[in-house]
Amino acid sequence: MEVTATMLHDAARAVIRVGDGRGFVVESTDAFGVVDRIVITAAHCLPSFPPCASISDIKERTYEGLISELGGKPTIWTECLFVDPVADIAVLGPPDEQALSKEREAYDMFVNSLVPLPIADVPEEAPAWVLSLDNQWNECIVRHYSTGPKKGALWIFDARTGIRGGMSGSPIIAKQSAVGVVCASMAFGGKSSPMGGPNPRLVRNLPGWLLCR
Repeated sequence: MEVTATMLHDAARAVIRVGDGRGFVVESTDAFGVVDRIVITAAHCLPSFPPCASISDIKERTYEGLISELGGKPTIWTECLFVDPVADIAVLGPPDEQALSKEREAYDMFVNSLVPLPIADVPEEAPAWVLSLDNQWNECIVRHYSTGPKKGALWIFDARTGIRGGMSGSPIIAKQSAVGVVCASMAFGGKSSPMGGPNPRLVRNLPGWLLCR
């Protein structure tokens, strides 16, 4: 399906501010059929990482005032559900509804006002779109490799305005779906060298519990 102006307009309505970077909203269905809207972002957009402990306290996994609409002041609380510092990807969800009921309500009101993006894979090379710092969608080319040291990650080529600081956490859009997360920029670009990468590819780097439902 060819990308249309309406699709890009809707995709922009999924993008939010996460700290000094960005993120975007998707939907996840749990084992009981409950649909939650969660946020995918770059791991380095988080102010800190939760402790490496399955018994960590809610407070250790929750961020105060981390997310907001683009251009707004982050006031919405959120909990870290998953983070991979090597791939540079994180998943944020609602605060605990019992311990932080007011914060949970504010989170739900905020994410329910947005338009979630579907998740899909992308061929080894495909046209794609990235959101610039002035909130304009720029067409580019994304590639991933099945072998070698670059295996699996997405690389961005030929973006008109380049990949710049502040775009981290933005979705990489191919057709009508999010396929990756903008995480890394490079000082050079062109047809034979990437402008950005390596970037997480969603179907490769997201946790299975998010993808399998």
